[in-house]
Amino acid sequence: MYGQPKTQSRVRDSISVQITLILVIVYVAFGFLGGDISTLNLGMFSGFIGNCPTWQGAASYFVQNNCLVWQGWVWMLFTSLFMHASILHLGGNILFLLIFGTSLEEQVSRRRWMTIFLASGLTGSIAFLVLGPILGQELGLGASGAIYGLLGAAGGLKGAVIMIFLLGLNLFAGGGEIAHVAGLVTGLVFHRWGDQLASLFRLDSQSAV
Repeated sequence: MYGQPKTQSRVRDSISVQITLILVIVYVAFGFLGGDISTLNLGMFSGFIGNCPTWQGAASYFVQNNCLVWQGWVWMLFTSLFMHASILHLGGNILFLLIFGTSLEEQVSRRRWMTIFLASGLTGSIAFLVLGPILGQELGLGASGAIYGLLGAAGGLKGAVIMIFLLGLNLFAGGGEIAHVAGLVTGLVFHRWGDQLASLFRLDSQSAV
């Protein structure tokens, strides 16, 4: 009947499910653009921009190429969070996004959930930018840094230690342990000081995560 309030669905209205759908759509779109749905295709090597190696494929403009980021391609720090190297990479990230993400949904608002996801992912990207070249890693992609942030925010230090003991730090490929650790630390910060950060940045004042 008209006028009745819309009932909330745990699936349809879940931000974890919504982000999952975005990740799938992005992966499929770039799969068709690259001509290979099983793995991300950066395209043929096209030469150098400055001293940075580049490729012809559309995906090469969105994964995190540390060399190009230093030259001003800073959007890669954000867009790389939604890119995945293969179906296996995507599937692993989706599985744990749904596990940790839905757990966090029960503790915080959608706004704070999204803040934690993006802050953890971007912190991971920046850490990979600074430390990746030291370890010989120049290309990074994937939502795993953000997902480790969801883990830290939802489970706190105890939960994080248990999950790392069971699953390891390199469960999600794509950005390496550097981004994972940085994302996890960001999530733990939100777990411990969530309300203070919410007040400082004028986010919701919901109870600490």
